[in-house]
Amino acid sequence: MLTKQKGDTALGMAIAYFLANDYEVCLPIGDKRDYDLVIEKNNRLERVQVKYAGLYIQTNDCRASLRVMGGNQSFNTVKWYSKDAFEYLFVYTARGESFLIPWKDLKIRSVLYIESSIYVTYKL
Repeated sequence: MLTKQKGDTALGMAIAYFLANDYEVCLPIGDKRDYDLVIEKNNRLERVQVKYAGLYIQTNDCRASLRVMGGNQSFNTVKWYSKDAFEYLFVYTARGESFLIPWKDLKIRSVLYIESSIYVTYKL
């Protein structure tokens, strides 16, 4: 799968999860926000960033990069998420597993090794 396809798959899985759990899902127009969707339940709005954790064959683990890459042939940019960029991180892995982590609970801000035992409580 191409990178955009992986992201689209993860986003689709996130939307399906939230809808199945009685959330209203709102999608922002464009790709300029730090979050990918907004969820609403009981009159409370929360922002969600969605990531795909790819499988690294060498180490047999799934990892998600917690940054936004951009640019063109002349330059590249990297943007890291701030501590208040969104409320939840939804991660869908190459193994078909999903995780929902409160962003404030996550201390790592670069690469997330999602299959680590410390994240088992966030597995859906």
